Amino acid sequence: MASRVDLHLHTKASDGALRPEELVKAADLIGIRVMAVTDHDSVGGIAEAQAAASGLAIEVIPGIEISTNLDGDELHILGYLLDAGDPFLQKALRRLQEDRLAQAKAMVERLGTLGCPLEWDRVMAIADGGSVGRPHIAVALLERGYVASVNEAFSRFLKRGGPGYVEGPKLLPQEAVSLIRAAHGVPSLAHPIIVGASDYHLDLPRLLPMMMDAGLEGIEVYYKGYTSEITASLLAVAGQHRLVPTGGSDFHGGGVVADAELGGVEVPWETVEHLRTRKRELGYAPIISR
Repeated sequence: MASRVDLHLHTKASDGALRPEELVKAADLIGIRVMAVTDHDSVGGIAEAQAAASGLAIEVIPGIEISTNLDGDELHILGYLLDAGDPFLQKALRRLQEDRLAQAKAMVERLGTLGCPLEWDRVMAIADGGSVGRPHIAVALLERGYVASVNEAFSRFLKRGGPGYVEGPKLLPQEAVSLIRAAHGVPSLAHPIIVGASDYHLDLPRLLPMMMDAGLEGIEVYYKGYTSEITASLLAVAGQHRLVPTGGSDFHGGGVVADAELGGVEVPWETVEHLRTRKRELGYAPIISR
């Protein structure tokens, strides 16, 4: 049975395969009752998702996943229960989208010099109005026969440090946390551990103090591929630092991103209440050191 809570979902507003309305209907069909739309550097899918949920027994929490970089480490910051229309947030996201577009164009140009020319218009068509990024370039490489799979596109060309990769300007994680807080949201560190062909573990003892000083309020402890031991260790970290344990499937719907099952990660119902409680506790008060 699918989890009734999934707080990490993507739509066509970034690199998901489904329109927000389609995602809501798919989630409702399998019994999800609370979901969060957390597109990369975009809140463009939230309004459509919430409209689609009207009349259904499902709640759509407004969210986001912001890409950041610190000393070569890529960190993603989730934001929950935020004001998607906040002017400061909107301005910052427009700048991020412009930066992502410039980075993607530079990578397409770099691939051309490597003997893998691509048509920019085709990359844009694959993105289909979403936030253009490496997954869309990977699909374009696959279509042209330069690689045999999306995974190969990343391993050969598009991974950080790869011959086709171009570093783009990124926010610091502290800046993303502050941005979410300014929009009255609850920021949470996404997938501190990735389980797969290229496992990685973020250096939490080094990262958490500086991020908590900026206002971090949560950490993702329920995630695809996590064993009970990993979840237990992250729950201990969350308890030690009084962080809300969050979680979700990171579902994209197939296509441009290696997929997870919608609702395939068991997220406790209490997680939603903990997020709501933390938002009430925050109010408009200044950040108080713990």
